[in-house]
Amino acid sequence: MEAAIDPDRWLQFIGSEYLDSFIKAGGASVKFAVPLDEFMRSEIELGLHQRAQTSGYLTAHVSSADTRVHLIDQIFYRIAEQIPWRQLSEHVIISLAAEKGFAEPTPGSAEALAGRLAESNMIDPDMVTMEARRWIGESVFRNQRMVKDFRVAMMQLCLAALSGGSDGETTVEVITDWLTGRNKLVSAVKPYQIFTRISRTNARYLFESLLHWIRFAGRPGLVVTMDLSRLTVARNPRDEKLFYSRAQLLDAYEVLRQFVDLTDKLIGCFIVAMPAAGFLDVESSSPARGLGVYDALKFRVYDEVHDQRLVNPMGALIRLRTQGSAF
Repeated sequence: MEAAIDPDRWLQFIGSEYLDSFIKAGGASVKFAVPLDEFMRSEIELGLHQRAQTSGYLTAHVSSADTRVHLIDQIFYRIAEQIPWRQLSEHVIISLAAEKGFAEPTPGSAEALAGRLAESNMIDPDMVTMEARRWIGESVFRNQRMVKDFRVAMMQLCLAALSGGSDGETTVEVITDWLTGRNKLVSAVKPYQIFTRISRTNARYLFESLLHWIRFAGRPGLVVTMDLSRLTVARNPRDEKLFYSRAQLLDAYEVLRQFVDLTDKLIGCFIVAMPAAGFLDVESSSPARGLGVYDALKFRVYDEVHDQRLVNPMGALIRLRTQGSAF
């Protein structure tokens, strides 16, 4: 029997050693957590999200059952659906205003942000709008840590939050549809000076930009859980959930390999990939669907030398079992 760690103990370690320190300081990490008993999966995901949210992180969940995880743009779309874009853009404007000595606007009002700032600071709304447009241009549009299309989109969201009204609502809808893949037509976002669609070639850069935006908006980072249990399903059960062919399986492992290699470029990001127990299979011959079929990922995460009884909770690959071994 392979050494495993109790999920609660592992989550405590993740909270103290990663979420409360390393990730909050701007680090990034990708972990592969394999629940040896499938009934634990949802509890582990819920526990991780609760710990992350308590610490101020944004959280997102991606399931291989309904998201084509062999395509990085589809992963980005699913994460983008769970990002509070309006809240982040408003927080950026309020933070920029605070840096300039403005008092915070009254919370909970349905009025446009420019009007709320004007009211709380007893100045003309047009003056606030003029000043805020300049802040947004300098701090958002010229922020070189984000790729151009992404920072243009964030600038448009900030301007929409500032002005409010029906035009602002339209802008928010169009931009978020582009970010989440609900509308992939470039013609929809051309009026906002965005000229490319999100695809496999640029989704990685947009994801990096998203992480910078989350930190810029005052959050410590993003925690993503990925349910990869469908990857190791060998035969199509025809249950209306996604099934991955051999080629798609290899593409999915390559996407995961890219995330592992990207950690030096990511900021404030913690990704927990949770495959099924079959992922631990290191055989390379068909019909195996575990780590053994893709060496590029295997050599990055598999612990070829590991203790039979003790678990390294900082390892890239962790086996989870209720009341598992100590560490």
